[in-house]
Amino acid sequence: IEYKETSITTQKEQSLFLGHEDGDLLTGKKVLIVDDVISTGESLKAVQGLVKAFKGNIVASCAPLAEGDADDIVFLERLPLFFK
Repeated sequence: IEYKETSITTQKEQSLFLGHEDGDLLTGKKVLIVDDVISTGESLKAVQGLVKAFKGNIVASCAPLAEGDADDIVFLERLPLFFK
């Protein structure tokens, strides 16, 4: 299964893939998604899309650090946003 997203770090469309060998293990399972830093949430949405495609049940999404509006995930600390 392929899920496309636009990365804030590369400014290009990227594809995430998950094959049936691993993806089928998610079917009917409770899934916790852990990311390092949430910025725009696009990578998180891509992983959520892959989990949902294999009928996994996402119980929570979390990260140690979050930037901007991260109200729908669990995080430990908010990073400040700097603008040029």
